[in-house]
Amino acid sequence: MSEDGSGPTDMKLGPAVRRPDAGRVVPQAPDARGPEELRSDLFERIDVAASVKTQPVSPGAARRPLYRADPDRVLRVLSANQFEDPFLAFRELYANALDAVRGRRDPKIELKVAADRVVVEDNGTGLDEPGIEALTTLGMSTRRGRDAIGRFGIGFASIFDPSLGVQRVDFHAVRYGLDEGILIRFLPDVSGGVSIRVEDAPVPRCGGSHLEVCFDAGRAPEDRVARAVEVFETHAAYSGVHTELNGRPLGKELSDYIRAEIAHGEWSAVERALVAASAVKGPVGVAAIDPSRAESKFRVYQRGLFVCEIPLARVQGKPWPRGVFGAAQAEGLELVASRNAFVENERYQRFQEELRRLAYEAAYRVVRYYEQSKDTYARIVLLDALRRGLRSATPESLMAESEDLFSSAVVRSPLFSAWGQKKMFSFEELVALKQADRFRALSYRPAWRDKEGGPILRADDSIERDIFRKLSGMREMPAAARAEEIASPTFFSRVRDKLMSGPRAEYSLFQRPVDAKDVPEGTRKLVQALEAFMATEEVAEALARLLPGALPHLGYGRSTNAFGPVAAYRMGEIRFNVAHRAVRRLSKGTDAKLGARALLPVLAHELAHMCHELHDLDFYRTSRAILRALAVAAAKVDARELSPEMPTMGIQRFRTEPGV
Repeated sequence: MSEDGSGPTDMKLGPAVRRPDAGRVVPQAPDARGPEELRSDLFERIDVAASVKTQPVSPGAARRPLYRADPDRVLRVLSANQFEDPFLAFRELYANALDAVRGRRDPKIELKVAADRVVVEDNGTGLDEPGIEALTTLGMSTRRGRDAIGRFGIGFASIFDPSLGVQRVDFHAVRYGLDEGILIRFLPDVSGGVSIRVEDAPVPRCGGSHLEVCFDAGRAPEDRVARAVEVFETHAAYSGVHTELNGRPLGKELSDYIRAEIAHGEWSAVERALVAASAVKGPVGVAAIDPSRAESKFRVYQRGLFVCEIPLARVQGKPWPRGVFGAAQAEGLELVASRNAFVENERYQRFQEELRRLAYEAAYRVVRYYEQSKDTYARIVLLDALRRGLRSATPESLMAESEDLFSSAVVRSPLFSAWGQKKMFSFEELVALKQADRFRALSYRPAWRDKEGGPILRADDSIERDIFRKLSGMREMPAAARAEEIASPTFFSRVRDKLMSGPRAEYSLFQRPVDAKDVPEGTRKLVQALEAFMATEEVAEALARLLPGALPHLGYGRSTNAFGPVAAYRMGEIRFNVAHRAVRRLSKGTDAKLGARALLPVLAHELAHMCHELHDLDFYRTSRAILRALAVAAAKVDARELSPEMPTMGIQRFRTEPGV
């Protein structure tokens, strides 16, 4: 974050250390020295380059005896692994390469995945005597103890899982401190054991180590290439070490995570702008706000490797933003045996606090973005955060608990409008009106006499109505799309609303169906054309994964307010308002099918009520997805009806012309 707090900076994250006074994980500034020279008490570092003096090998020892790890030993090592996916063994091979290049000024790792083999090369420190011992015993040396899970322990041994179908493993590396190399060849046998041969060899071309895993085509999984590539792409993406996978660059810095998400995310323009405005970098990682995500999660890395996604626990009684996402470094946290999750101890809870602080910082950027741009989408996101906080707190307690950066800003941000006023009101001002017994809100335009008692807040959407009902002391949330009044209007105001257009929505079509015989012929043809479209196979296929259950029936209703809803959904039926001016105008057209297509946005809106009751962010996202599916289905129906014989004619032409 820049000094003025205006946005994220491009400063790179350094290695994380722990302040002994605060217990916080804080990155240090990048240093010209390698990571092996930077002291830290957060995690154990496996030293593969120092402390052990390597004895020179006699010239007569060019070929060493053949070792063999018996099946019982291999089975014990693999049973300690506990990987759910055997292809995670390739993650361990990449972790070994990362350990080897730590401390190098120009670290580089090259990965190659093909159908017959996987190659991992690095320009690291090579092998010392303890490394050779660990490799030739598959991590079973009692002298190494718990450290066997490190560079050449059970992680490396997991490559011999029988389900991977490995035929041979060659480990070619430079001997640490010497100008010569060593080749260790592993040959799994049918009994479950592993034969190990050690030979002297020249220094590898890469200068560090060259690991080659060869598959047995008859036993290896058919999808081995795709699965190995997926493992490398997941775990090497943000290791911070220059990595190439089949020529493609990986190993980006963690600060590039949000940029990559923004570049490749499937968002609308307003959503992308909000994500970009909320992106922020903190002590442990980076974060942003994406309200289209149902949960708040962080991708967590340790020592450059992806470990798991950590859900961010919601704080009760405070405004809480929807869809926080990001990436973080969790150095020092204790891993479970399978290395795909963390032990939830006291240090883990402190790490959660750091993630929440990062999430609040990103949410605070949304407040600033709204106040500078008055963006409507940002306003909805902030209103939703207030509503989520009010689900477990009263308005007064929400104000009392809002002491963090985001909460204190959102309750004071001008988010609420009033009838007949340009001034916007904050939640803090609404609570003050409530305490003075002056809070009033209406879902429709009040008469001028009603405004003499002070401002009347506009309840235009269900999010605002939820908040206003809490402020008014009502316990239950409103039902879907109900324009309930919170203050009692005068008789004059009611009459004026009946005679003039306004945002009031009379949902009497829920209770007052109209018989099809009483509906004008043009309207009936319009709805029948829409029913015929919904009955096509293209629509059924498009909506199969979006909606639960069968599609609702279409019917008719009537509202005394011609400016009310076009349609309403209730109990498996969508009723169209036969008195609505848009329906009446479409019914006068000569092409009922074309008029039915004009009602697709209305249909998508009502179909979304099958999944969501309130008009919240999830509802609008579902409505947009349904409308997109209906538009694609309509294009397929049109293509089928306009040229039904084209596919058949094409097949006949190719069959009768062999030379084509």
